[in-house]
Amino acid sequence: MNFQQIKPKHCDVFVWVAVWRDTIKYWVFASKEVEKNKYYSKGQHRGNTGEGQLHLNHDNIKEFKKYEVKPNKLIEKITAAYKRQKSK
Repeated sequence: MNFQQIKPKHCDVFVWVAVWRDTIKYWVFASKEVEKNKYYSKGQHRGNTGEGQLHLNHDNIKEFKKYEVKPNKLIEKITAAYKRQKSK
């Protein structure tokens, strides 16, 4: 799956949800964690600046485990991601 038309400079935190037949997964990222991720492709469209996509697939989904969040921890993890975004 691809999370497309991502604009990291336009927000502080991303919350992504993926739904399969048998599971729902939530991920929380600081914006800079998306922008610096090796699976983030900048320039999704020719001539576009500041927008890209993040590629998750069967082979790399385990690398995103550290961003995965249980639903009852969303607020806590969003706040933590915001603090990471604002730290240097």
